[in-house]
Amino acid sequence: MLRTFRQTVLILGILSAFSVSAQSTVKPGLSGNVSINLGWFKNDSHLSTEQSSVLNSLDEPGTNEEKTLPLPMWDLQLGVAPNTALYFKSALGGMASSFYMQAGLTQYLSDGSSLGIGVIPGFFDNKVWDDPFLTGTPRQETKRSIRGAVLDYNRIAGTNVSLELAAGKRKIDDERSGSTYSTVSQDALKREGDLFYAALSQKLDFNRQFGIDWKIHYIDDRAEGGAIANNRYGVELTARQRIDRYIVMLGASAAWIDYDEAHPIFNQIRDDNQYGFSATLIYLAPFNWRNTSAVARAGFDNLTSNIDFYEETQNLYSIGLAYSF
Repeated sequence: MLRTFRQTVLILGILSAFSVSAQSTVKPGLSGNVSINLGWFKNDSHLSTEQSSVLNSLDEPGTNEEKTLPLPMWDLQLGVAPNTALYFKSALGGMASSFYMQAGLTQYLSDGSSLGIGVIPGFFDNKVWDDPFLTGTPRQETKRSIRGAVLDYNRIAGTNVSLELAAGKRKIDDERSGSTYSTVSQDALKREGDLFYAALSQKLDFNRQFGIDWKIHYIDDRAEGGAIANNRYGVELTARQRIDRYIVMLGASAAWIDYDEAHPIFNQIRDDNQYGFSATLIYLAPFNWRNTSAVARAGFDNLTSNIDFYEETQNLYSIGLAYSF
């Protein structure tokens, strides 16, 4: 459900760039960005635990379920040496494809780049169905966690290009996918497995007011079940324009997901396509509050699949406050 919120990380970076406290060198002590957002979500995915626990049929469409919840985001660093800092941040998307926490160490290099090494400890579990395909009786919730390591190379050789590499493992507390089907089918639907992620991005500033950010990513999902294992290719593009104390951002994203083997329940290889759009308005220094920004955002994501069970639409509207220090 939080996939539509992934641009929040980019927003924090932009606010830092416009903050008078933002610096290119490591500040001693604690510095960074924090934000609190209140979001309203609507989602019709069969895989969401916001849906009814009882499925009458795998052919029935998902119902639109709504939820309002707060979403805190942070990107903090503690300077421990002139060119070295510990960092602690929340993030969305990436290898986890959801909300997660990351902590590690960043070394700033003489050419203007930085190298970060961190871990994803998996403290934030996501609720999933133990058997998403169970019909006629209530599905039970279980927890999914992702743990791994991350390598960030930002502003490679002093350029505006950055690289992120990550590897990890997905765990399901109580995996019962396909419990009413054969053992062979259950094996093909196992969600646990290894994850590998790579992303290349660039920030292009055409002048002090206008810029474009792009990002391409690849996920190698080596789930134990052949029908779940997949390769994902994605691209994101965001245009940003500053007008006095306002920043307007328009974003678009697309992804293509190819699965390895035929789905044992639907008897075909799953093939997904995903696209999304977002619009964000940032107001700098509301009420003349220094280093503070008000943020309003609307987002839409749609996933189409050759298997109707997996199709979904997400909508998000949010408001929030961000602070840089």
